[in-house]
Amino acid sequence: MTVLAEQECNWISEVAGRLRLIQADAAAAAPEKSRGFLSEEIARNLKTVPPAQRKRYLEALLCRFPVAGQVLKPAPSAASAPVRVAESPEQLLERFLGVVTGLPLEKRAEFLKRLAEAGLVLAPVCAPIPAALDELRKALGLAADQQLRLDRLEQLGILLVDMVRRLNDRAADAMRDLFPRNPLPDRPSDFRQTAARFLTGEIESLDAQVQAVASLLGTVLVALQGGGKDFGRHYLDKYSPSAILEVIESEKQFGLLPWQQTKHECCWSKYVDLAKDISTPDMIDRKIKDRLAEFVKKKGLGGQPPS
Repeated sequence: MTVLAEQECNWISEVAGRLRLIQADAAAAAPEKSRGFLSEEIARNLKTVPPAQRKRYLEALLCRFPVAGQVLKPAPSAASAPVRVAESPEQLLERFLGVVTGLPLEKRAEFLKRLAEAGLVLAPVCAPIPAALDELRKALGLAADQQLRLDRLEQLGILLVDMVRRLNDRAADAMRDLFPRNPLPDRPSDFRQTAARFLTGEIESLDAQVQAVASLLGTVLVALQGGGKDFGRHYLDKYSPSAILEVIESEKQFGLLPWQQTKHECCWSKYVDLAKDISTPDMIDRKIKDRLAEFVKKKGLGGQPPS
């Protein structure tokens, strides 16, 4: 005989009472329909019983409905369904990732938001991801139905941050080379640090940093475009045949030329003397950079006031 606790006995009594009421209500119905009503009621109540205890509960319930003075034994159960082994968290995660990979971007963004609400991932605080992607689509000139891949967006962000950092560092090095004794003030800091502060919410905008980097790069480019011509003019004004001849003519008027040298020899001697300033690659390099620096100062670029 099945031994039941007080709570279990109460459950059996309540279910048995409901089954008797169903029997009475369905007395005039066909036997198949009556059995169906009873089966549905038993199945509904067994849902609240742990699977391992259901056999005991059914045996106790059968005892409340003897047939001809005998208690029926439950029919042999069919082959039990295979027990499903509980999956590990890692297995569940792999199965989840396999499902969400093929979902539309908006659905994945919805899942990401729910995961963020559960504290499992970090998500933007100010705006939902789909809205942010809409703004990015507009900036890139893409249609609304063109899907963006979040993994590619991450790669692009890494590449752009590193590229800006490298450009900023190279441009700052170039400006320091132009002004070795008087470096330009307020050079932009490491762009990665500012980008990190922006992404973590420590600062609200990158405009100032981006403007500083753009100003620095613009100064270098403008110096290269216009400073080269300044060096060319300076070179011709000092080292061209016509410039040297003009100097010789002037010195001749004041009797400063050796009387034993011809005009041609005097011009060559003057060039040899002047060429001492550009006699090595390093000296020429410094001359060019000095002219570029003068051009930057003259134009008032990069924080340098016009001279």
